[in-house]
Amino acid sequence: MEKDLKTDKKNQEGTYIELVWEDKQDLIDLSNETVFTNFILRESYKTVKKAVNNNLPKVELFNIFNLSIIVEVKKQHYASILEKVMNIYELDEDYEECSKIKKLIKKIK
Repeated sequence: MEKDLKTDKKNQEGTYIELVWEDKQDLIDLSNETVFTNFILRESYKTVKKAVNNNLPKVELFNIFNLSIIVEVKKQHYASILEKVMNIYELDEDYEECSKIKKLIKKIK
């Protein structure tokens, strides 16, 4: 049973999202929305943090279920994601979280 729990931990699926739009401009506008980009980065942070702590070679960040698209990232890209996430926490002046992110980046390298 314990082995099953470890397997489940390592095979976690990404965040499920649905994108709804009427035209291409809606998607462009969404990608420029701070609320949306912050959501994407914060969710990516949660997932990458678990991947680093479990030493996973790749991780599923998002499942855009209405488009049948799965966004996966390989370990070699974890640090760049974490650096982008750290920018959000720096703007929020959450230096404690920045410190945690820096430790994760060191753990990768």
